Amino acid sequence: MFDIELKNSDEMTIRVKEKTVNINVAQSTVDADLPVGELKGAGEYEIGDIVISAVKTKEGGVMYRLNVEGIKIGLVGSGVKTEELDELGPIDILGTADAKVVPVVEPKIVIPMGNMDFSEIKASVKVEKKLRIKNSSALPPTLEVYKLD
Repeated sequence: MFDIELKNSDEMTIRVKEKTVNINVAQSTVDADLPVGELKGAGEYEIGDIVISAVKTKEGGVMYRLNVEGIKIGLVGSGVKTEELDELGPIDILGTADAKVVPVVEPKIVIPMGNMDFSEIKASVKVEKKLRIKNSSALPPTLEVYKLD
């Protein structure tokens, strides 16, 4: 079981057991209170039970793929080209500022970030403080939008 929250419009927080990871898509940083400080840029990172693949985009940013307890989470900032999304592979939960990437990625859950206009997405919308995921069987069968405040 893990929780997802938005710290601000560019930063997602994921809590697993006793580990907290903050990912800022605008600054391309991963902060997990590690002795080495923030991790910046592309690379592969394993932080507790979270495996992170950070992939550099053509615009110089980074998009992220996280594997948390068998659930695939994608974080995509603005400016990512749709052809670059193949690098993420299948995604269950997508945090993004760009509604155009949703039909390409086909996640089960979308978490709007930034000033994303998600009115074009044909899905039910739930407003919550945080999203708690118990396991992969708890994911919805059809697309849902979770607006985290």
